[in-house]
Amino acid sequence: MAIATLNTGMASASMGLGFRDCFAIILINLVSCLLPAWNATFGLTGLRMTTFSRYSFGYWGNLLVVVFSMISTTGWNAINSISGASALYAVSDGKCPQWVGTSAKHLDGNAIRSSTGGNGVAAAFSTIAIISSFAVSWINCAADYNVKIPVNTPRWKIFVATYIGITVPTVLVQTLGAALFTGTVVNPAWKAAYHKAGVGGPLKLALAPAGGFGNFLLVITALSSIPNFGPWALRIPRITFVTFGFVAAITASCCAAAFFEDTLLTFLSIIGYWTIVHLVVIIEEHVIFRRSSWSSYDWDAWARHDLLPFGWGAIAAFAFGFAGAALGMTVSWYTGPIAGTIGAKVGNVGHELTALFCGVSFPVFKWLEKRYSGR
Repeated sequence: MAIATLNTGMASASMGLGFRDCFAIILINLVSCLLPAWNATFGLTGLRMTTFSRYSFGYWGNLLVVVFSMISTTGWNAINSISGASALYAVSDGKCPQWVGTSAKHLDGNAIRSSTGGNGVAAAFSTIAIISSFAVSWINCAADYNVKIPVNTPRWKIFVATYIGITVPTVLVQTLGAALFTGTVVNPAWKAAYHKAGVGGPLKLALAPAGGFGNFLLVITALSSIPNFGPWALRIPRITFVTFGFVAAITASCCAAAFFEDTLLTFLSIIGYWTIVHLVVIIEEHVIFRRSSWSSYDWDAWARHDLLPFGWGAIAAFAFGFAGAALGMTVSWYTGPIAGTIGAKVGNVGHELTALFCGVSFPVFKWLEKRYSGR
């Protein structure tokens, strides 16, 4: 329930859908959160997701997964830093230095008017892209929370607990974010506060009736970004990676703050694309080539490059998936040829095309890999 979740809800409202339409947040999350909930059951293998992926991407090919996981972690740290700084800037009434309370360019409040026709379709696709990207990003780490759970734990219990744990707070906070964005349109004071302090501005005004307790809650909300700064490795001293990640995230957040809307939307899109590729490869490997049988995995081979697959099929499918994304994505600096045909505002269909291209190509490439490599 970090404050960046509020910004995601506000971004969905800025796509051109009215507040009532933004209740699609509920439906999108109800569906999207099924994926990380299912993926969380993989933790019973005792392997974290970036390690489990070796059984599809191979020992060396899995470096792609590791690199994108690091980018995701650092990116989320940056997004949360900007959002948390916004709350600190607001609660201090602007007394917090600008380099701490990051000043950002904000979403366009005029976009709250509901779009119709082709623009309405484009707005719907873009909203689906934003919300689903946020939900599926849990796929990369959901299993990690369960690696020390007893192996005889029923998988359905992990699935249900994870699904509820992700869906409920995400829906609540993103819906609140959409409501806050609506408030900046209908309430001039909220709009002024938003343009001055970002998401922290209207959030402070919403909590104003609670007095000092409201400010306390705002500070706690700002500090919710701190747990995102976590270690990534085991052998290297934790303080090394924590410090490096912290510096990288703060540097990125300071640079990205001036273009926060574009940064958030671009980041969510890219994270969504690579996560979909990651998920599709894992699902098809498990269901098609291993017949959903856990006994088909050699759990002692996780660190043996000579026993793991070469990963050619997964790497090729990875490339094909991003080719699909390039055709359907829409960000501030690029619009894919297919996305450009959907309404005047263009709609982001990169996620759907990523899943299609990767889903169709991986079985073919994996079959060729097994055919000529024997593993």
